[in-house]
Amino acid sequence: MRFRIRLFQTKFLLCVSLLSAASISIAEEKSGYDLLLEMFPKPYEIELARKGIAETNIDKAWERACPYRELTGTTEAEDEYFFRCKRWDECVSAGASASIYSEAFFQNHQRQPNDQVPWEYYRDGSMFLLEPSDFETVSGHLRQYALKSAEENWRLFEGRDAATASDMVETKFWQWCSAEPLTLWKAEYQ
Repeated sequence: MRFRIRLFQTKFLLCVSLLSAASISIAEEKSGYDLLLEMFPKPYEIELARKGIAETNIDKAWERACPYRELTGTTEAEDEYFFRCKRWDECVSAGASASIYSEAFFQNHQRQPNDQVPWEYYRDGSMFLLEPSDFETVSGHLRQYALKSAEENWRLFEGRDAATASDMVETKFWQWCSAEPLTLWKAEYQ
């Protein structure tokens, strides 16, 4: 029941935000209705979710809504769908941060040595106004890995346009994040 209420709240907020975004982008090629339809999982994505393999089989999954929200079942199954969507949503958010962090590492490296911000400020998150308390939750665990992966992946921005490099960073991050055990989310949200 709790999952269904949250599902309704999520869909309602998504609808409201998309409708407001659609009114802003009337001059663009796609209508608000088209944008709204793009956000909902496609039937094959829902089928992948039913099989429990959506995270690893949807291209650029971080750009899609969590298909597990469309599934119903026993209370136990719905709890699992809830935790899978929490992981999905938090991986999307942290993956976007990983891309931002990687580009920031890259831009810092492009500066003259005397103008560079010390790497420690990037590593500990203080450059991004993060504090130690920001790393205490599951989201913090993902954020910490996003910083670590940014330090490893900043070279992906060399010789590439930012969108391509960002996709590469988010792909790598998604592969790691979507495989994190659901027990992390169960421990935090139960």
